[in-house]
Amino acid sequence: MTTEQKSFEDRIAQINKRTKDTASRNPKPKTDIIWKRLAYPGAFIGAFVLGSMVVFLTRFIQFQMVSVPEAGKVNTQDFIGIAMASQTGMFISMFLRDKQKEFESASTVGVLLTTFTFHNLVWAYPLQFERMYSEDWVDFMQKITEPSSL
Repeated sequence: MTTEQKSFEDRIAQINKRTKDTASRNPKPKTDIIWKRLAYPGAFIGAFVLGSMVVFLTRFIQFQMVSVPEAGKVNTQDFIGIAMASQTGMFISMFLRDKQKEFESASTVGVLLTTFTFHNLVWAYPLQFERMYSEDWVDFMQKITEPSSL
């Protein structure tokens, strides 16, 4: 073997050795399980549902406190509902301080969407709402709203 060939083979051996050393020092790629990957989008859905549930809870509390609203205070009731849902949402977000702002936004969207479409659920499921609230309340909601409206 000539000196040039030996020198060339030594260089190749050195390169291969460095490659193996570098590969052994690099961390192995993490293998995520499906549940960890679904946690982030699932948190958005959970925040949205949380916002919707807050509206249901505040409407129920509002009904227990005021019963069926008077005819002149209908618009006021919507603002009271939004304010109560927002307050409850802020209270719940105190427990989720370390979460990101996107989740608060998803919760807010849930609050607003449910607030403005709540009466459609009353039209769609009147018997369930009669059990939860009362027959008078369902009749009142159906008098002041139209089905499939905002």
